[in-house]
Amino acid sequence: MSRVVIAALGAITAASLTVACESSRMPSSPSTSSSEQQVPVSNAGPSAPGNKASGAEIYMADLKPLNPHVGYREVSGKARFQIVNGQFVAADNATGLQPGMIHPQHIHAAAVCPPPSADVNGDSFIDVIEGVPFYGPILVPLDTDLTNQPAGSFPFVHNHGGALQYRETTDINALLADLNAPDPNPADAVVKLNGEPLNLSGRHVVLHGVALDTPLPSSVATLPGLPAQLTLPVACGEIQRVN
Repeated sequence: MSRVVIAALGAITAASLTVACESSRMPSSPSTSSSEQQVPVSNAGPSAPGNKASGAEIYMADLKPLNPHVGYREVSGKARFQIVNGQFVAADNATGLQPGMIHPQHIHAAAVCPPPSADVNGDSFIDVIEGVPFYGPILVPLDTDLTNQPAGSFPFVHNHGGALQYRETTDINALLADLNAPDPNPADAVVKLNGEPLNLSGRHVVLHGVALDTPLPSSVATLPGLPAQLTLPVACGEIQRVN
């Protein structure tokens, strides 16, 4: 991926993470929404009772740790996506995330989770910039508004176990309309489909964020105006169709 694309990731992601950071400082709890419901994400295949809707497309991703040596605990979990009856359903459960903060998460456009060799500066961390050439630009922010890339709030982890539960449903046509709308800023690294299929298989889910007081070396890169702790990738998973 070019230096231009890597640098451009900062603009939209910084805006999204700044909103997340501001929201995490609010004294009141975030508004109750479907993203805060305790919804399990199972490994159920196409024979499971909930998977019998005609023409349903079901996708899963195993979320595996990135930078597991830093943060609250080692992060792991599962994400599930379903397209059925004209609806797009996105859900994920993860554990080990830092409580008391919002954790940005996205479907990224490219096809690889960063390997250890992604740590090109050898500081023992794969930072957000080093990860971009592998998981690629942002396609779908997994927040409270799946029909508007810049809008919505990321999930907030309340409990001391570090468990994140997220679920949102939207009309698939509304999602696709947004992903195929004119790109307001082609220079940034939030991409549009431009008429191509959604093609979830092979794309990736990435979660970010460790406690703001986590000691990190100055070599850990971040986005303009944001602490490296907020943008540090903590989990990644490849999306695969299971039916």
